[in-house]
Amino acid sequence: MSPFTMTLMQPRTWPRSCLLALTCGLVACLLAACSGGGNTLVSGGVGSGGSGTAEGAVTGFGSVIVTGVEYDDTNAKVVVDTAQGQPEATEVKLGQRVRIRHSKAGVADTIQVLPQLRGTASSAQDAQGVFTLLGQTVQIVSTSDTQNTATVLEGLTTVASGDDLEVHGNWVFNSTRGYSVLIATRIEKLSTPADPVLVSGVVHTRNNDVLTLDDGTGQTLQYAHLPANLASQSLVTAWVQRSALATSPWIATRVVDASPTLTDSEHLLLNTQVSERDLAQGEIRVQGLRVKLTSAFSSAPLNVGSTIQIEIVRDGEGYKTVALAQRQSGNDLGGLVELKGSLSWPGNSVQLSLRGNLVNVSEGVLATNCAGLKTNDKVYLEITAQRTSPGQPLRATQVSCSLQIPTNSVIEVSGTLTQFSTTAQTMTMRTIQGVVLNLVWNSTTLQPLNLADLLNRSVEIEYQTVNGENRLRKVKPN
Repeated sequence: MSPFTMTLMQPRTWPRSCLLALTCGLVACLLAACSGGGNTLVSGGVGSGGSGTAEGAVTGFGSVIVTGVEYDDTNAKVVVDTAQGQPEATEVKLGQRVRIRHSKAGVADTIQVLPQLRGTASSAQDAQGVFTLLGQTVQIVSTSDTQNTATVLEGLTTVASGDDLEVHGNWVFNSTRGYSVLIATRIEKLSTPADPVLVSGVVHTRNNDVLTLDDGTGQTLQYAHLPANLASQSLVTAWVQRSALATSPWIATRVVDASPTLTDSEHLLLNTQVSERDLAQGEIRVQGLRVKLTSAFSSAPLNVGSTIQIEIVRDGEGYKTVALAQRQSGNDLGGLVELKGSLSWPGNSVQLSLRGNLVNVSEGVLATNCAGLKTNDKVYLEITAQRTSPGQPLRATQVSCSLQIPTNSVIEVSGTLTQFSTTAQTMTMRTIQGVVLNLVWNSTTLQPLNLADLLNRSVEIEYQTVNGENRLRKVKPN
């Protein structure tokens, strides 16, 4: 049993006054938007300057936006860990949990995608949006929940038993159930069953090389080389062959400590939910880390399940808070989706596709600078949108247009791949408007293993013009 106070997650009314104080220094500044009913964190150490790590759910794209903080990903490697411990190139998507490492102000060096579960659902979602996957309880968040960001569903509108899924989210202790639950930020249906499966969770107990997870069944994992620092309340991720799921404990092929790490000189910015709180010690647990609430924040009413944005630094062997914001309305801390990019203006603008996201657009949300656009005009868009029913397009609340394409803007184009050179790492395509486009790529480009499969076929690409070159970000079949 954890020493932390266990509080039931339930809908609550946030106070409309400023809740939290700020310690301003070389590290961070928290701007409390009291008049708007929300709090915004602007970090001098993470997000807007300095080096460190940021982790949270993706809430938009300009480059990559995590809870309102934008990170330039022009030269960033986007990877996901494999069962062999090797980074594999992948794509960032809305709602995914990511860990961003950066050494310069707002510029991402690497973006690691952090799925929490990948396997087969053993139950369908119930009326409350709860289902089970690999023994772990998952909570889908509806759009009517103003205290948590609605779950993004891709490839499905509801979860059925037997669905093969990848799930992202945050782990929170649920006192009613008596164990930890994954609050889902994204659920994507897989085209093929995962093998090995990926299971994450909160450690309940450790006995030598066996971990018992804090779930409804007390699922056990065994691995001969467990990280030494894994203990009760740690976050863990493991890979298990499907054939081993019939045994107990599950024999893992790889196990890692899933909590974020930082050095003495770095800052960690987390967008997450409070997993547990120890009132006596003035501490909270977030993403497996036990964090001291310094005097400026110790009186904040942070209930278990509260959505927060917190900046953390090392404090001896532990961690302490230097900036903190708490969600006060459905639009705070990632409640709205922000999309920025360039495309060819469609003949019918009632639905736009930008940065891999479909957005329904009503005439009333188009700004005056969108008037007079002609079909195929190359236009830069900034869209603010809300999530709607699960699996459905976003709903735009504001669309701004400009014929002036900003430097490094991500541009989306469809056309035919006409030639490529793997030696020179170059590619030529003819757009659907008949424009010949010459592109270059590098190690950060996401593309099929065999480009020849796309030759003379219709493709979709994203690219940026960097130092006079059209740098390919990704290419895929149209």
